[in-house]
Amino acid sequence: MSFEQDLGISAGQTVQVIGFGRRLVAYLIDSIVLSIVGGIIGGVIGVLAAVGGSDEALTAVNLLANCIGILLSLAYFVVFWATTGQTLGKMVMGIKVVGIDGTPISWGKAILRYIGYAISGLILALGFIWIAFDSHRQGWHDKIASTVVVRKEAQFSADGGVTFVPSDPGQGWIWVVVAVVFLLIPICVIAMLLLLGPAVGEVFSNIVEELGTPSP
Repeated sequence: MSFEQDLGISAGQTVQVIGFGRRLVAYLIDSIVLSIVGGIIGGVIGVLAAVGGSDEALTAVNLLANCIGILLSLAYFVVFWATTGQTLGKMVMGIKVVGIDGTPISWGKAILRYIGYAISGLILALGFIWIAFDSHRQGWHDKIASTVVVRKEAQFSADGGVTFVPSDPGQGWIWVVVAVVFLLIPICVIAMLLLLGPAVGEVFSNIVEELGTPSP
């Protein structure tokens, strides 16, 4: 049974669903925004921790910072999705989140979609990568919340019949490769540097020490 048949509608209107690449860029923009805001909050909390002085105060403040970070992310995505269908990243990219019937998503559906975000990222982000290959460009979080991502000007109704078509037919895998090259590889390199850094530093330290030692 097709996606349209699951909705109980016949093919009529044609609506473009947005592919992996544009959604990835929107998510990166959102991540930068959250990182900046989180950094500011973290800086303030760090000052408070320094004033507290004790290890117990530092532990409590770190726990508070982590809780605030989670709540900040939850509020950011849920509020934007439920009120406008667009986070700041999606605004920049000219796309929005709607229900598969074309209606704005409710607060409950926005919360459900955020829970789906966590599920999509659990196993090597497969739920997000799924977007690139799904015929309706839905990640696992979209399927859980029954949502699609479309152009911001898109208007459609299930009553008129809808056919969803990808904005990047046959090109989804290209963006997965780009994401791997420009995101995962740098992360792996940084991890290797962090792992090997102390050993490499010790080698160079020994070399410098040997060069600085006068010959007998």
